[in-house]
Amino acid sequence: MKNHVHDTPSPTHSDAEVTQLLRDAGQRVTKLRVAVYRTLLDAEQPLSHPEVQQRLESSIASPVDRVSLYRNLEWLVDIGLAHRITADDRVWRFSARRLEQSNQHPHFHCVSCGQVFCLPESPVSTPTLPKDYSVIEMELVVNGVCAHCGKNKTPD
Repeated sequence: MKNHVHDTPSPTHSDAEVTQLLRDAGQRVTKLRVAVYRTLLDAEQPLSHPEVQQRLESSIASPVDRVSLYRNLEWLVDIGLAHRITADDRVWRFSARRLEQSNQHPHFHCVSCGQVFCLPESPVSTPTLPKDYSVIEMELVVNGVCAHCGKNKTPD
């Protein structure tokens, strides 16, 4: 699948801002943690592990160990500063938790280009669970074709 979002966006969050966000969350600050979290904060949509790695390597102009990167992405999810979603392509994508979004919001996955986008809040009811069950997280992914791919579709 083709990815039509090739450009690495200019950082909009400074290292100082990201460092403070991590400290406010009571976390130990490292150079890689700051770089990974800033990459997610600056992204316009959830990113896969390779997309995060590519953006990091182009911004810091040096290779990033993929295992260290994965551990840092998982760490951000574990402490609640990021969330991880999957679409029908079974690729995990990560995005920073936005203050304006609840922990659970829908996503759109374009089956043509593979991009995943956060969607605005919309009411989704929690299914009725058996007695003594509790919801920790609920994921809703809408699969379809994005506007970019829809415009570029050739007529049959």
